[in-house]
Amino acid sequence: MKKAKLLSLLGVIGLSWALAACSSSSDSALKKQASETWDSASKTVEMAGKDTGNAISSGAKNTGDYIDDSAITADVKGKLLGTKGISSNSVSVKTVNGVVYLSGFVKSADQIDKITQVASQVNGVKSVQNGLVIAN
Repeated sequence: MKKAKLLSLLGVIGLSWALAACSSSSDSALKKQASETWDSASKTVEMAGKDTGNAISSGAKNTGDYIDDSAITADVKGKLLGTKGISSNSVSVKTVNGVVYLSGFVKSADQIDKITQVASQVNGVKSVQNGLVIAN
């Protein structure tokens, strides 16, 4: 339940940010970036929601599973912070049932590849779902 509420909140925050950016500026580049942010957040919420539903329906209600996901998220964030050449301040990391979801903005396609590689090498990660967007 908490994860579903968190995912819904993430969607609302993303929509609010995108709408505020579009209404406060006539700059088409900013509108495009807001649209890309919304698309990225929507994809992440959709992917995480599906996995959360699958985890709950398959009986993964045990606290140990959630603690493991939190530990994986913390480990991925720590590794990203310690990796040179990655601007991890604008990268969001969420883990559901061992699947890591990445979202946010980065400077280049190389950073997307590097972040995905770092996340996939963390113990306990089953797969990485990438929703990162290259910022203009």
